[in-house]
Amino acid sequence: MKKIIISLLLYLVFTGNTSASNFDPILASRLQNATDSLRLANNVKGISVCVLHPQQGRWQGVSGISHQGTPMDSHMLFGIGSNTKLFTGVLLLKLVQSGLLQLDDSLHEWLPGYANINPNITIRQLLNHRSGLADIINIPGYADSILLNPNRLFTPEEVITWVGAPLFPAGNAYNYCNTNYILAGMIAEIASGQSYLQLLHDSILAPLQLDSTFLGAYDSIPYPLAHPWQGNTNNFSVSRNAVNSIAWAAGAMVSTANEMAQWYQALMSGEVLQQNAFDEMTTFTGSANYGIGLYQTLINNHLVWQHGGSIWGGYNSSMMYDTASGMILAVMVNQNPGQAFAIASHLLSLATDYLVSSANITAQKNTARLFPNPASNMLTVYTHNKIHTINLFNVRGEKLREERLPQIDVSSLSKGLYFLEIVTDKNPEKATFIKQ
Repeated sequence: MKKIIISLLLYLVFTGNTSASNFDPILASRLQNATDSLRLANNVKGISVCVLHPQQGRWQGVSGISHQGTPMDSHMLFGIGSNTKLFTGVLLLKLVQSGLLQLDDSLHEWLPGYANINPNITIRQLLNHRSGLADIINIPGYADSILLNPNRLFTPEEVITWVGAPLFPAGNAYNYCNTNYILAGMIAEIASGQSYLQLLHDSILAPLQLDSTFLGAYDSIPYPLAHPWQGNTNNFSVSRNAVNSIAWAAGAMVSTANEMAQWYQALMSGEVLQQNAFDEMTTFTGSANYGIGLYQTLINNHLVWQHGGSIWGGYNSSMMYDTASGMILAVMVNQNPGQAFAIASHLLSLATDYLVSSANITAQKNTARLFPNPASNMLTVYTHNKIHTINLFNVRGEKLREERLPQIDVSSLSKGLYFLEIVTDKNPEKATFIKQ
């Protein structure tokens, strides 16, 4: 019950044509000032940011440089590193929807045997990082393999032979591991009969018109890349074929902040996955609250679905979706270490605090407020108007029940997103809440 299909009956919808002119100019100014300050505080070369908000629309901001004499531009591409994993996870879920595989299939049903890889590991354990496998990036000589021949294209089958001894039995614990998503990409190719590159374009990039998002080392990239910096070394002249082919389905994609926000918007609004698949993606398990290509994290008391990405040579990124407000935030940094997560967390907190404060100051009479949100047991509705009835809906727009008091017992509801329609003596009011 977590797919966020925001119907016209219940809530204001994002549109792909949302203009920055709708965005609160004071908030836009504060976000830009904060981006500039955070770049200086974190000593990074450049930052590109995109914010999407259901009521505010879209804001894009940049700070710093790509390289000497060339300021950062919002159209520049960045390596998104491990934010690639969400694309790979969604591809596997779409194959599940098509009946081509199941998440509980074992590796031996799809792949030949490899040393140090338990053939009974399931696809679900790969995607949840509960396989127990060793991470290929931790092997001795990993960086040297890249630097010795940076123009070389490594195959996934070759990379998998590098995997060391397992860390623990499959299913016993959580451990973030790039090996998992390389194996997932290999399974996707076998199950679909397509290359990972073609599957990515046919299933996600082309349908969503993500025409500035590519698979590094495999796509011809027609747009400028922000220069990548490792510390104070500009690596733009070094081929990225080796690092991207090794990362492959675990971390090779490049995109813009704008298109990554667009990707999250499409995914969270129900354009990409069916309900069951979306529920699998957002079922968070283990010590890190990891789903499929997403973490669930509390930031400034906001329940956020997010993922970070970093790739050798100079790119760092962070994507966030605030489950209460529907706000999406994408941050790209062209330097390692880049602190993209800390920058994104600060900007998200700034925006949510400002918007809540603005709503309280203006005392909007047609906007109900809820407390607590997320809620576990009792939810209280605050409004300036007299309440007649409160209608409770799930994300599919199905009316679950009708209430007449501002205190609502939500303890029996399943975890997820819900909508309220508050019928008052004035205009109807709408609100959303998370059952946790």
